[in-house]
Amino acid sequence: MSRRLTAALWAHTAITGLAGLLFFFLPGESAKLWPWPLPPLAARFMGSLFLGGAACSMACLRGRRTEGLFVMVLLGVGNALIALSGLFAIGAVGYTRSMISFLVFFLGIALSLAVVFLPEVGAKAAPQPGPIRRPLRAFFLVHLLVVLPVGLAMFLIPDWAQSYWPWKMAPVNVRFIGAFFFGAAFISVWALRQRSEEVLIPVLVLYGVFATLATVASLIHIGLFDPARLVTWAFFALYVFVAAGSWLFWWGLPSAGAWKDP
Repeated sequence: MSRRLTAALWAHTAITGLAGLLFFFLPGESAKLWPWPLPPLAARFMGSLFLGGAACSMACLRGRRTEGLFVMVLLGVGNALIALSGLFAIGAVGYTRSMISFLVFFLGIALSLAVVFLPEVGAKAAPQPGPIRRPLRAFFLVHLLVVLPVGLAMFLIPDWAQSYWPWKMAPVNVRFIGAFFFGAAFISVWALRQRSEEVLIPVLVLYGVFATLATVASLIHIGLFDPARLVTWAFFALYVFVAAGSWLFWWGLPSAGAWKDP
């Protein structure tokens, strides 16, 4: 891996790791930086996503190979979708200083990841053995079939999607969290096309960290959930499925935690 890629991965790990710690452990203070009101649970979800991204780039660093680095480009797509959710909110929020900072931050990360990784991703890649095991492929397929329709609904029609979400949020936050789901769909589509399980280690780490921390955040704010609603149990079932599946598949890989040099 070139020094340029290594430096970019370290920078991404440091920036998103610090942001994730702030949003997860100090949601009230971190929300003051947001351009619109961000409740603590939504802030902790943002922190979970940041920390998942940091873990993903750290897994890429430990691998020292370029196979699978396209996941960093897809993280950029996710950041662009989050920025787009902010653009939808400008009508209600306006061009405030915090909104401009929000757009610059997320669009800056998205553009930086595309500029750095797109030209070199897959370069000098070793032949992939493939195919990946059926249970792992089924895991990503189930994930895709859930996050794609849910993400699209939350992102495009947040007022309607709010009635099916397990806790009350303003439509702007429904769209914002929908950007997570929509972005994850791109990652799962890419994962389903891979022929090497080693390449998927950063994705499994990303999903495992995010889903685990999002579940912990939800338990911290369990009072927001109505146990009488079926959607509450479906929500927790999805996150437990993704978290447990990610860690179990990661643990079962011979090179868990790092890609090996050829």
